[in-house]
Amino acid sequence: MAENDQAQEKTEEPTQRRLEKAREDGEVLSSKEMFVFASSTAGLFVLTVLGLFSADILSGWSQLFSFEHPEELLTIKIKNAWKSYQLLLTAAAVFGIPCFIFVVGMQAFVGNGLSISSKALGFKFEKLNLIKGLGRIFSIKGLVELIKSVAKVVLLTSCVVIFLWYFLPDIIYLSAGNLESGLRVLYRTLLLFIFSLIFILLAIGLGDYLWSRHTFLQKLRMTKQDIKEEFKESEGSPEVKSRMRRLQMEASQRAAEQSQAIDDVKDATVVITNPTHFAVAIKYDPSADAAPIILAMGKDIMAKRVIEQAELHSKSIIRSPILARALYFTGNIGQAISEQLYSAVASILAYVYQLERGIDATLQEPEVPNDFIFDENGRAI
Repeated sequence: MAENDQAQEKTEEPTQRRLEKAREDGEVLSSKEMFVFASSTAGLFVLTVLGLFSADILSGWSQLFSFEHPEELLTIKIKNAWKSYQLLLTAAAVFGIPCFIFVVGMQAFVGNGLSISSKALGFKFEKLNLIKGLGRIFSIKGLVELIKSVAKVVLLTSCVVIFLWYFLPDIIYLSAGNLESGLRVLYRTLLLFIFSLIFILLAIGLGDYLWSRHTFLQKLRMTKQDIKEEFKESEGSPEVKSRMRRLQMEASQRAAEQSQAIDDVKDATVVITNPTHFAVAIKYDPSADAAPIILAMGKDIMAKRVIEQAELHSKSIIRSPILARALYFTGNIGQAISEQLYSAVASILAYVYQLERGIDATLQEPEVPNDFIFDENGRAI
């Protein structure tokens, strides 16, 4: 019982296959605070770039409020309202597109790439469970979210207070100068303020990323039994692997026997071929053998070697594809042929004996039982 409980404890780190499966299911590592940092950085970047074109932007905006005669006020108001709406859309795009790019890039960095999963888009009814919702609120995750919120409020408020404490005199005296110098000072102050906030958001984001990564990997942890099952699925069960090794060894041994038996072709009575894919060398001595014996056989290259040896020693080579395959798939080297093939092999041997005596004979296709008709892969036809 103790061993079973220990096996069910999720103590093992998730494997690469487990991480890939989680990604397919839409479970990826993410950090909301890193997204806040990315969008804030994008905003600072946009403000910095827009500062280079501030004169043109202010000039275009001021033209919306200029008119020559009071009578033009109504028509200009309608006309400039559409222009101001276009400017607002442009401004939203100028800020929105970089923010989107930065956030997507941050997700690719945090989650080790981007992934789109249809499973993540599906509606989950368990989210409507009130009890589970309360459980999520009063859980360790809810406590961590509370700590993050308090930390953000405290740190950002402290940053605002300290910043105003140092820059309040410059802000107060903005009215003493002209508009251009005041906007310049305000612009630099705003960039420095946002830059200070971004440093705090980065610190909070890194902490949130480390916690999110810890909880994400903790959620995907596996038991020892899970590791074993995954190994079986990827590598195959031990029984299947053992059977495959046994079949490979048998095939290797059979190939070795066929290679060693090539020299015995010189003692064969006849070689039955397919004509080149299969070759079976048979010996039959009525005074010594109760049944024909298979001396050598082979497929493809090995069959070619059997035929070459038969030609080298002037042995009879008879073409009979069906019988050659039947002998190959049902017989073994050094053993007698199957009893069901006695009649078919006897007709071949009778034909060979007639040829050796100089009798002009005609070979009839041997009759092979239906159960002994195979294709080139050994499947019964």
